Amino acid sequence: MANVKDNAASQETRRRLIDAAGQVFAERGFHAATLQEITSRAGVNKAAVNYHFRDKRELYAAVVRYCLSFHRTDSALDETAGRPEQRLRTLVANVIRDILDPSMPPWRAAIIDHELAQPTAAIDAVLDELIAPRSRLQRDTVREILGPQASEEEVARATVSIVAQCMIYLHDSRIRARLHPALAHDDDPQEIADHIAEFSLAALRAIRRHCRPTRSNRSR
Repeated sequence: MANVKDNAASQETRRRLIDAAGQVFAERGFHAATLQEITSRAGVNKAAVNYHFRDKRELYAAVVRYCLSFHRTDSALDETAGRPEQRLRTLVANVIRDILDPSMPPWRAAIIDHELAQPTAAIDAVLDELIAPRSRLQRDTVREILGPQASEEEVARATVSIVAQCMIYLHDSRIRARLHPALAHDDDPQEIADHIAEFSLAALRAIRRHCRPTRSNRSR
């Protein structure tokens, strides 16, 4: 029983450190953030950082990993099964649900924004493990919808465009509401995902109609 309690207490300390660190890193950036402020907010001593993360850099890496750890895995989607249009709908819905997950802390967007603008070693460590698999599945699905005549550049641009429509929902909804009052209550994940999927599929169909075979995809 003591081991169970000790383990639960240890996990709670780790969780509090990640939450406090996320707040401080989001507010001040990595370099200006101090372990003293982080541990003060977490209500623990500095020894807890050494025990769980070794140093500030490892703590920041854990925060980034937490921000990018998607709750809904896409690995269950067989990339060769079913219609690619339905797969795209599911992929978009998964991304939107992850972004709008109410259990995620408000500081997550600031951390992700920073890593997208100025990537650090922290994101390098999780890029292949957490981000690349979803990106490959998205790209393969888009390629299948566009057809064999689409170039890799067209496939990549279309994939990035779809993901960008999702990423805007990382930011505070009040800005969208000020610019577009009709979206003041645009907070239903399924409605948002359906719109992005429909918009994207229409665009992909239009691109497919205008695709011309290139030397590289003639030889596939």
